Amino acid sequence: LMEPSCIDVTQTGKNVDVAANGLLSLLDRAVKRRVAQAPLPKSQSTSDASVAVLFSGGIDSVVLAALSHRHIPLSQPIDLINISFFNDADNENNATTPTSPDRLAAILSYNEMLRRFPERRWRFVAVDVPYKEVLEQEKHILRLISPLDSTMDFNIATAFWFAGRGKGRILGMDEVEDVERGLQSKAVVGNDTMPTSSQEPLLRFANGDKSSNGKESSKAARPTCIREGCSRLALHGCVFQACKFCCGKFQGPISSYLGKSARLCPAHNPINGQQSNSNGARRSSSRKQKKTAPPTAPTGVGKRQPAPPNSKKNLVTSCAKILLSGVGADEQMAGYGRHRTTYQRGGYETLRAELQMEVGRLWKRNLGRDDRCLSDHGKEARFPYLDEDVMAYLETLPLEEKCDMTRPLGEGDKLVLRKVARMIGVVECSSLVKRAIQFGSRIAKVSDKSRFGSSRKATGQKKIVADKGLDGANVNH
Repeated sequence: LMEPSCIDVTQTGKNVDVAANGLLSLLDRAVKRRVAQAPLPKSQSTSDASVAVLFSGGIDSVVLAALSHRHIPLSQPIDLINISFFNDADNENNATTPTSPDRLAAILSYNEMLRRFPERRWRFVAVDVPYKEVLEQEKHILRLISPLDSTMDFNIATAFWFAGRGKGRILGMDEVEDVERGLQSKAVVGNDTMPTSSQEPLLRFANGDKSSNGKESSKAARPTCIREGCSRLALHGCVFQACKFCCGKFQGPISSYLGKSARLCPAHNPINGQQSNSNGARRSSSRKQKKTAPPTAPTGVGKRQPAPPNSKKNLVTSCAKILLSGVGADEQMAGYGRHRTTYQRGGYETLRAELQMEVGRLWKRNLGRDDRCLSDHGKEARFPYLDEDVMAYLETLPLEEKCDMTRPLGEGDKLVLRKVARMIGVVECSSLVKRAIQFGSRIAKVSDKSRFGSSRKATGQKKIVADKGLDGANVNH
């Protein structure tokens, strides 16, 4: 079924450059296998794409899009499908679609694709989903993913289902330009209509926020919380490299085991008020800054008004039958925040065992769920990172060549793939910090808030509960 590899994986060498060269060769072939004979859409028109990429703007999807460009005729466009959810109540008095982290990342990467491959016609399909539409499809999606019934499974499945439907609007260049200006002026901070208390940037890079001159922000000195889905800053000296809330979450199971408060972290659990003075000074300084420097209205992002999500302007439905997905990259190259926690707990040996376990359960844990949601629209999901040769090659590489957990987020995770991205000339995404689809698309935020009252009350493995909907009536039963 699969072509034999032409690369001797025993001769890959010990450095990341050699490993990246081998991965690029095999990944390029894996993409070619999956797109070269893609069926034309029903329209038989070259104006419609035969292949689409589930495009979060992160490194996994951008590499797939760049490689698919090599093997799809230039006469055909390539659809880049990006999904974003919003709460109707929060957007009631605003005609525009709230910005999600994945939307910003995707626009940033899309703009680079336009510059890097100008001969290709890229179509950015912005799929904007109001939460009321999620409620309308809730029962159907739950049937598709059964017997899975966790909050995390439902949120991920919902993102895949709406992305697979491919109904959205063609992104205009005015929005692209606005995001570029916003990044240059750092206006993406706090611009979301559903801001977090941390007011952290929606886009996070390896060494801080991207500034107008291309240099990194001084915030790089303070790392981001390691817990997946959290964008707050970690406190210096925290043993878990976490914010105060997540540090408490990490200590909870240990406290339960001991039968008393563990108080493991000296940074968040100071003894005899060691840090009270410094914390008080920090708060005082913060208050002074707020008084002397009142917040100004952001410029750039949001300055122009894009088409409302329910507008018929530029509305399209992607006809592509083949959908490329980046599933499998994180599980093989340690791309999730939890992998860093695992490494800190037990080093590379513990991390290696964790990755092997996750890869081994992918077919049961992820693929069935995702494939059923995408094929429900008559689409076929294809997973180049799960190509037989790609997986065999990655398995032979030393873990230290696939990831370097001594480096910061957005740099050490998926290290070899970030090197591949730079090799093929897509660099904007190569230092973006990973966000899982349920967090990047904001489905977890709007869904968990509606079902449980807040995102903090929901955990990934918590069973999904029927949402009472916008009018208070139980939707499911």
